[in-house]
Amino acid sequence: MFSNLVKYIRDNEEEIMGKILFYAQRQDYTKYTSSLKEAWRLSVAGLSNAFIEAIQVSGDDFELTPDDDYVADPAAQYGILQAHRHKERGITLDMFLGLMKYYRQSYQDLIEGSNFDKVERKTYSNLINRYFDRVEIGFCKTWAPGGQDQTVKDLQNRNRQMTNEKNKYLTMFESLSMPVFLIDKDGIIENMNHVASTVFYSGKLPGDKYYGEQGKILYLEEEFPWLSDKYREFVQSNEPGSSYDKYVNSQEKYFHVSFSKFLDVSGKFTGTIAIAEDITNRKNLEKELENLATTDPLTGAKNRRSFLQLLENEVARSQRYDHPFALLMMDIDHFKKINDTYGHDAGDRVLKLLVAESFGVLRGCDLFGRWGGEEFVALLPETDLAQAAVVAERLRAHIGRAELNSDDGALIKFTVSIGLTVVTESNCLIDNLFKTVDEAMYLAKEQGRNRVVRL
Repeated sequence: MFSNLVKYIRDNEEEIMGKILFYAQRQDYTKYTSSLKEAWRLSVAGLSNAFIEAIQVSGDDFELTPDDDYVADPAAQYGILQAHRHKERGITLDMFLGLMKYYRQSYQDLIEGSNFDKVERKTYSNLINRYFDRVEIGFCKTWAPGGQDQTVKDLQNRNRQMTNEKNKYLTMFESLSMPVFLIDKDGIIENMNHVASTVFYSGKLPGDKYYGEQGKILYLEEEFPWLSDKYREFVQSNEPGSSYDKYVNSQEKYFHVSFSKFLDVSGKFTGTIAIAEDITNRKNLEKELENLATTDPLTGAKNRRSFLQLLENEVARSQRYDHPFALLMMDIDHFKKINDTYGHDAGDRVLKLLVAESFGVLRGCDLFGRWGGEEFVALLPETDLAQAAVVAERLRAHIGRAELNSDDGALIKFTVSIGLTVVTESNCLIDNLFKTVDEAMYLAKEQGRNRVVRL
């Protein structure tokens, strides 16, 4: 007879939970209850399961009699079990009965809004009322006996359980391998684990920040100004979580910082958990790998592939903003003779010296790369032809003054021939740029070497 009711309740437990949450929030019961939505879902599921079991045992005979055996009654037994659990937490009978009235109301609201006919709604409504009456009798049977001594004993037992649970979770918290901060809604650091204490405060013992300095108020934004902007932005956003990488000068380390919000069952913001994972080794490895992928291993200049990628970006930027840039290509004069006379080791040292001398002349925003063999290229952003010619002459002269000794003590000096061009509207294709600058460099060779030619 009640299969439709059972199915309807099963199918609508989420709606029941939504209704009880509405009443609990409206009547301010949520400040005494769990802030986890799953706890509310389980409480509704428990009530529904006990209700269905009671129907299976008693059918539609939920009416009360003076001779009822509530010890064997599933509804009353559920009430007794819940009463024991909540009594140990210090919840009073009147508080618990008050909240239970709104659980009852939530089930009644569900029936009232159903498509059952009038007779069915009345039958089911009465059944729910009698079920909750029996649950509440179970509450009263538990709360009534034992007197004050039993109540104190129950509270002591529960207090020991809570202390053990707190210590277990505190041990887990202190054992985490990365710095973790618990921050309240006002930005005050309520707790930090041992790793956080060690990394940022030179803490010596696990728990020293939990059990010590209890009277000291630490504001996250004051203690860690490098977290301030992102933390404030996160708290003011609607996002449940956020993460980013940050280099901290005071620590000389990289951290992967993640924020997650603590929300109570009503969705109200109650605080933040912040985790700062040290990723310095990973970042250094990434830089090393990037350097290996983009740098000529002998000279330290950009390799050909990397230089081309950066040049493509500069061409696009130049076209977008109509800003000039110059391209230089240089070749070491008579480099084969240096190798043949002094050996390839000396030739390698000449290449390294050329790059070092070039870095000494070029700006930080300029790019310098090894094109191949003894040929090198330079990109000068925001530079017109006249400005680029000055830089090229300075490079030529500076390199011409450089010198080093061979293995047998001979003095080695060398010069370069430099070709120069600038990007124009008609000369913005990379192939054309290199064709022009290559032609300019070979003209410098033909005209006697150790000079700059611009096209």
